[in-house]
Amino acid sequence: MEKWGEVNPASDGDELIYIATFLPLKKWSHLIPFIRMSMRVEEQLRRSPGIIRYSLRTNLLKKQFWTLSVWTDRISMEEFVSAEPHATAVKHFERWAGPGAAFVEWKMTGGGKDWAIALEKLKNPTFYYQAGHH
Repeated sequence: MEKWGEVNPASDGDELIYIATFLPLKKWSHLIPFIRMSMRVEEQLRRSPGIIRYSLRTNLLKKQFWTLSVWTDRISMEEFVSAEPHATAVKHFERWAGPGAAFVEWKMTGGGKDWAIALEKLKNPTFYYQAGHH
């Protein structure tokens, strides 16, 4: 399943910040709390200055989730990450994360909806949530 949220249009030629995450859950008992937290984070995203668009992909049978967000600038993205409820979500996810949980950040112009690029970039992530899971 895939869902897109369009918030602000991007201008052609602007260099934008992309963030993709792979969020596999360790246990089935984490699924409902994770989904509840994700809905709260999505509300925060919609109100965030600097967000262009975001997407969520899911594979519920495997407890796997992917996110992709596009930002106008680093400051807006960092303010979102450190604000609630996202800050709490990150703390919870450190406990909920299954093997391979990671995120990647890159810059690109255009603001396109390109999951192929995001999935390729996640093969060499910026950060793994759990040490030793490469």
